[in-house]
Amino acid sequence: MTTYLCERAWLGPGELADNVLIEIEGTHIAAVTPGASSPAAIRLAGLTIPGFANCHSHAFHRALRGRTQRERGSFWTWRETMYDVAARLDPDSYYALAFATYKEMALAGITAVGEFHY
Repeated sequence: MTTYLCERAWLGPGELADNVLIEIEGTHIAAVTPGASSPAAIRLAGLTIPGFANCHSHAFHRALRGRTQRERGSFWTWRETMYDVAARLDPDSYYALAFATYKEMALAGITAVGEFHY
């Protein structure tokens, strides 16, 4: 079991608590105990909040960064470029784009993703 002691944690709408002990068993949260203490716990300074969800992702759009803001660009020129990129993807290139995109999301606090592809 892994145990974390949060200096302060968001527990739900309007509910902040100090010294929140979070116990993890395997890949699941086993217990959340506000006002607790544990000398062996890993200490998390500041405010701890749950991970965010990105409910609408297009990971392959990462390949479009910096390529669609041409002079006089429009939705239609963007769309044409986007479908051209999508048509050239193979499993390896898609994996590389998705891996980089999901890594960025994880660093930003996103822990769940709904992915869409054309």
